[in-house]
Amino acid sequence: MNSIEQHYGELTSEITMNGITPDANSMPMNKMFLGKKFQKIIKNSTRTIDSVMNVIYEKPQSFENGEVYEWELQGLVLSVYVIECKKLFVKGKHFWAYNVGIIE
Repeated sequence: MNSIEQHYGELTSEITMNGITPDANSMPMNKMFLGKKFQKIIKNSTRTIDSVMNVIYEKPQSFENGEVYEWELQGLVLSVYVIECKKLFVKGKHFWAYNVGIIE
């Protein structure tokens, strides 16, 4: 399994972003895996971001692109910057994936 396919698995139920538990959450990966469009968004932001991850919900959330939220797992609190939201269709179901940058 490559780094893009790795998820928190059983620990996902202990994750919250802005107080809301996601249905899935990828492990952090280096921002170099992002396309040029998203690298440019990060470069133009005032945030220092070296890692990104996907936080996925079955229903759309009120998270806005460019806004900062708190992501938490077992007492570890990180500030994350929403880069983009995408609606996905997986195995007959819709999901909303929020690509977030971890603020250093």
